[in-house]
Amino acid sequence: MLSLVFLFFRHKKTIIGTKFKLQLLAGAAILPLITLYVSDKALTDGMKEGKFCGSCHTMTPFFESLKASEETSLAAKHAQHNWIREKRCYTCHTDYQILGGVKAKIRGLRHLYAFYTGHADRRPKLYKPYQNSQCLSCHRGVASYEEVAIHKEMPGELLKNEISCLDCHGPAHPNKKE
Repeated sequence: MLSLVFLFFRHKKTIIGTKFKLQLLAGAAILPLITLYVSDKALTDGMKEGKFCGSCHTMTPFFESLKASEETSLAAKHAQHNWIREKRCYTCHTDYQILGGVKAKIRGLRHLYAFYTGHADRRPKLYKPYQNSQCLSCHRGVASYEEVAIHKEMPGELLKNEISCLDCHGPAHPNKKE
């Protein structure tokens, strides 16, 4: 399609008028870009909701465990106590860097790929160790965190990921697969 647009604009001696060329440009380039922007915005906002994560068969046990009152996993405690009120999955699984949302989308696509290539019976895995910065973005500076003796003893190790928050507080999700 782009090659057609290029050819139409490159050759000046054609029977096609400028008005048609502009319409062709709008139809072949501008309209798809606008559509991509609008659909990306809708998909991005939708993927921030827990329902989106729970809609995938592989992720259903994790999503359902957030609602189970007998569940004692770290994620369930955060959900049951309403410590994270909105966008629960997104809040903990998205890096808060410039491309954090994009990286989260790519990881999600990798999970989707694994699902459709027959690896769905396995527990989804993190592609890199969970970063303490995810926990510290909410907990650091809060009195209930700062007053804990072990947190006072090793702030540097926690910041550098030499010790994981999940070593003491994990696992974040239940280890069972329903």
